[in-house]
This record gives sequence, C-alpha cells and structure tokens, in this order.
Amino acid sequence: MDSSLLRRWLVVCLALVVSICAPAIGGQNQRPLSPLSPAGLRVAPFFDGWYANPDGTITLSFGYSNLNREVVEIPIGPDNFIEPKQYDGRQPSSFPPVVSPSDDAAAASARNDRRERGVFTVTVPAGFRDSVVWTLNINGQTYKVPGSTKSGAYQLRWPMAMGSIPPVLRFSPDGPAGRGPTGIQADSMKTSVSVPLSLAIWINDDSVREEEPIVVKQRQARPAMNVTWFKHSGPGPIIFSSSKQPVPELTGTATASATFKQPGEYVIRVRADNFGRLDTSAGNQCCWTNGYIKVTVTP
Repeated sequence: MDSSLLRRWLVVCLALVVSICAPAIGGQNQRPLSPLSPAGLRVAPFFDGWYANPDGTITLSFGYSNLNREVVEIPIGPDNFIEPKQYDGRQPSSFPPVVSPSDDAAAASARNDRRERGVFTVTVPAGFRDSVVWTLNINGQTYKVPGSTKSGAYQLRWPMAMGSIPPVLRFSPDGPAGRGPTGIQADSMKTSVSVPLSLAIWINDDSVREEEPIVVKQRQARPAMNVTWFKHSGPGPIIFSSSKQPVPELTGTATASATFKQPGEYVIRVRADNFGRLDTSAGNQCCWTNGYIKVTVTP
C-alpha cells in the first residue's frame, strides 16, 4: 500500500471512530469533573462497624451519606427498611446535609465530607452469623448495606489512643446513663403543634487521658464537649431553638426547645461528643453518645 492510500485509509477509520463515539459522548449528563448538583443526589446507608458486648451480644452501628445540600426525607416503609424485620424501625427517616462537627461548613464542603456516623445501632444475639441489611430507595436508585461481624477490621472499641471515651449522657441529673452510639432512650414526651417542647440533657466526659505529647495550634479554641439536636424521624419538620451548642467544661448541661409544625409520632436524637481532643473524631469512630426522645404531637 502506497503512502497516499495509507493516509486516506487512516482518515476514513478516524472518521468512523468519531461518528460512532460522538453520540455516546454527547449523551453524557454530567462531566466527571463538573461540580455536584445541590439536590437530587445520593442518600446511602453505611455500616460503620460492630461492638462486642460483655454478655456476648453484638451491637452493629450504622450511619449514612447525604451528598445533597438540603434535608432529604425518606419515611420508614418500603423505601426505608431493615431486614430481618424485627430490627426495623430504629433507623432515621430524616437525612440532613452533613457537616463535620469538628470543622466548619466551607471546609467540609470542599473535601466532600458528608457522612454522619453512628446514627443508630442494632443489637443482635450472641452467635448471630447473618447480616442486618439497611435499604434506602431514592430517585429511582436502591442503596443497601449489610452489617455483620464477618470482618474483624470493622470491630470498634474504646478507649482511644490517649484515653478518650464517649461522654456519659443522662436525661435527668440522677437518671439512667447512656454511652456511645447505642446511647439511651428518654421517657416519652407529649406536646401540641406550635407549642415549644423543653429539652434538657446532663453530660459528663469522664475520660482518663494521657497528657498530650505536643501542643497542636488550632484555628480557634474548641469546647470540651458539643451537643447537637436532630430530627431522627417523623412526618414533619422540627424547629430547634438551638441545634448546636458548645459545652465549655467536662461536666455540664444543654437545653433547647423543639417546635413541631405537624401532628404525629416523632423521634429526636441528641448527640454529645468530645471531638475537641486529638484522639477523638467522627472519622475515627469515637467519641460521641446518642440520646433518643419519642414525642407524640397532637393538633
């Protein structure tokens, strides 16, 4: 084949490749490096790990990822369920946009840190060898995650490297205490639509810590503990008087009020953490404690 014929043959082949590939390229909805849309994105369940309990039972910890910049509601039911069925119902139905509790919103958004860890737990009997599967359906997509003890790499434990453990949380000064993601359930409460409901917790960080080997300069001083209030589940929005509160000392209280716009059955989650320490953060699965409050709201 002479050189001119070879060049013409190469031009024809190139044209064929372009004509075949062009429709596929033009049909892409989003370029790989384009910014994420602020809405209509993935909300997916995550398995965060498991704890071995002294009585032989196992506690499985779950969280979620919300890539949106808005609250996404997925009611518990056919689009939000856990199997086996006896473990269904502890999961959230409300998925707010996630910002790292140890960082500001701009920094969290820049690194796409939109994971909320240890939102709820499921405790299975000793010898349980199956998986607990959480499924979410949203925007025509199905996301599911199994939780099990099949991998030792997912085992979680305290204390952390320098001694940090989750704070103790109570709903009354001398009441029962909870610690860790399993936390504690408050007595049920009642209120009416548009009538603020007073909330209060008592918390204590009783970690026995080693002295920090070096002084790490931080952009701003961080409190000893932080308290965050969430809508966990329910049919309508909850307006908190203060959704995030710093607690300056290792022992303290936090109060807020919650106002409901629709009647129904709700669950509020409150999280107390000590993320100001070097060895504790959500990313390394320590150290926070959940509290849950069931609220019945009448018209």
